[in-house]
Amino acid sequence: MIIVSNEIDFNEFISERWDRLKNSVINHFEEYEIKKKNIAHGIALTIIIIAAIVVRLFPLLRGWDPTIKAFDPHIQIKAAEYILDKGYVAFLFWKDSTAWYPYGRLMGTSMYIGVPIAITLVYKFLIFLGFNITVDVAAYFVPVIFGTIGVYYTYLLAKETISARAGLIAALIMVAIPAYLSRSIAGFVDNESVGVLFTVMTFYYFMRALNRDSNRSAIMAGLSMAMLGGSWGAFRFAYDLLPLYALVILLSGKLSGRFLRTYITTVTVSTLLMILIPRLGGGFLTTVEGMAPLVFIPFLVLFSIIQNVSKGMKPATVRRIIFYSFIGIAILLGGTLLILLIAGYVEGIGSKFISVLLPDSRGDLPLIDSVSEHLPLAWGNLWVNLSTLVFFVPVGIYYAIKNPTEKNLFIFTFGIVTIYFSGSMVRLMLLLAPAAAILTAMAVDSMLRPYALIVHKRIKIDKKSMGQTIGGQNAFASYAIVFTLLLIMVVAGVGRGATSLSIPEITPPVGAGADRDSALTDWFDAFAWMRAHTGYYSHTADDVSGYENGTQPPVMMSWWDYGYYISTEGETATLVDNATTNSTQIGVVGTMMMYNETAALPLLYQYNVQYVLVVPAAGQVSLGSDIGKAVWMIRISERYTEEFGIVEDDYFDEREGYQDKFYDSLLFNLMAYKSNDMIGSGDQTPPFISDGSGLASRLAENPVNSLEYFTEVFRSSGAYPNTFPSDYPIIRIFQVHYPDDIDLRVNEFNQKIDAVRARLAAEAAN
Repeated sequence: MIIVSNEIDFNEFISERWDRLKNSVINHFEEYEIKKKNIAHGIALTIIIIAAIVVRLFPLLRGWDPTIKAFDPHIQIKAAEYILDKGYVAFLFWKDSTAWYPYGRLMGTSMYIGVPIAITLVYKFLIFLGFNITVDVAAYFVPVIFGTIGVYYTYLLAKETISARAGLIAALIMVAIPAYLSRSIAGFVDNESVGVLFTVMTFYYFMRALNRDSNRSAIMAGLSMAMLGGSWGAFRFAYDLLPLYALVILLSGKLSGRFLRTYITTVTVSTLLMILIPRLGGGFLTTVEGMAPLVFIPFLVLFSIIQNVSKGMKPATVRRIIFYSFIGIAILLGGTLLILLIAGYVEGIGSKFISVLLPDSRGDLPLIDSVSEHLPLAWGNLWVNLSTLVFFVPVGIYYAIKNPTEKNLFIFTFGIVTIYFSGSMVRLMLLLAPAAAILTAMAVDSMLRPYALIVHKRIKIDKKSMGQTIGGQNAFASYAIVFTLLLIMVVAGVGRGATSLSIPEITPPVGAGADRDSALTDWFDAFAWMRAHTGYYSHTADDVSGYENGTQPPVMMSWWDYGYYISTEGETATLVDNATTNSTQIGVVGTMMMYNETAALPLLYQYNVQYVLVVPAAGQVSLGSDIGKAVWMIRISERYTEEFGIVEDDYFDEREGYQDKFYDSLLFNLMAYKSNDMIGSGDQTPPFISDGSGLASRLAENPVNSLEYFTEVFRSSGAYPNTFPSDYPIIRIFQVHYPDDIDLRVNEFNQKIDAVRARLAAEAAN
């Protein structure tokens, strides 16, 4: 009996262990099947993030030196260097006397501080890791780092509002979409490089807070909004999109306590923090765009109370109460805001932002229109920046409207507003990029989801229905079309990143198949000359905070496009720069450029100008020649300094181009001056290269062989440095020689201008 009992126990023991092992193995593989999907998702996201980094490093991978792109980023580096040297508190009180001479510029209160702080953080982190780098190199990598994080947060936003699949699609699009890549590629370290990230972060945390009723996420949304407000002027878009979205929610009948809590927390936290930002301060709350989100809080609260009180009433009565309450509250709050605006307690919307809301108002704003990226969007720009996404965006809008949930209404609002804004100003294509990516992700996810569910047997349909509706051929065609269109966009974007977007504007290559070996170094040569001859460090013992402890450095006049170049890389005092904060002074510079050589002297003398920089660019407008920019000098002077008598019709005609008076201007004389040592190629007359255009023939018809009050002190190598060095210069610098009777000329000039100003004032009064 004992043996039999032992045998039975043994068999049961084996059977029990076998069943346990078998179940363990089965359960293991079932768990593995569940995790396999997550692993594949994680691998895909990792590949996308790596691709985002690689694409943004194309300039470096293609062999270009770590060079800062565009004009504006240079001031960010100058600010970062000051913070690293003097500290952030000193930066807040820093008055840069070398900018906007003779007034100077309060840097700490006039700049958005996000990018300089980002540069200092990256610099300190890389130094901590043991890298021996300069601030310029740290700044070079800032857009790569923050641009890649922006890709990841777009993934999170799409995942939160649509699905994990849509998150991957949106992230993949953000890797290569030209509208975003152009502002997040290595070297483009300007406000946009961090601004888009903080915009997407704000929306992600707001939607996360709304979906999960999370106060913590709402606070994070407010913090993200505050970081955006300290980094980019376009923060007004995100800040004012929230009340617009709230209005859409209200009109759709989806207002809830959860939405109210999320909105109030986000707006309150962001507003309290933004008034601490030096550039904004408390004055921001006295602007229309600053008050709008706050005014909407009592609007939502009152409406929510009325909505709750009316519960239990008849539907028809509820609709009437809500309708009349909405109208009444809107009139009350809107009327109050209007009264404050008329009384002067609230500032109106700035001209730049009015031009976005009302593009037709731009006819009287030449300073804004003079920037090409401020112009209205053309179809060509839309295609270049979005590529094949133009086919998906309308489909995404359709699906958002078809199922108007809280999430979809946000996507709809985000998309429609950014489409309108980018249509008004092409620069705002940057804001459309994440919206287009998310709308495309929604379109793709919604179109292909039925096929995916069928393949995974999540939907069962009979063979007859499958054959008539979504058979194998239809599924294959749908996937193929979507894949092809997305592939075209990604390949085109990556191609642009590897070619045109990798080329630093400061060293443009010339010739067919131009590459880094044919890049022009004229600006770097000009910077070296400036630092040696006009640099403030070589003329004063004091640093860039002022001239008090030494002799005053020379002042150089140029068009505002080059202000940051000259003041940062050239270390030379300037009259204007890319901040364009003083339209009157820009108009004065435009006047000096358009006056003839003799007439310009009194104005030049009053601004203590010793040097004038012009960019003839060998007559090639494509290389940034001042010839193409002269029309804006004319228009800005006519608009903002009319007392100086510059009239566009005297200088420029829309059909015929520049008129005779332009060819007598100081600007043209300095660009076109042909010195005795300029020989040229025989069939090409220095200093301009003929391109066969009508402009080229007009330039050749107006030679300049002598200058009375200006001496050329620097001439860059030019478009053909190896064969005809300096005969076709990109940059020229002239020194001013004032006549002995300059004080008399100044007095006569001022008397004439004072009389004109008095007449204009009398006309305005009447």
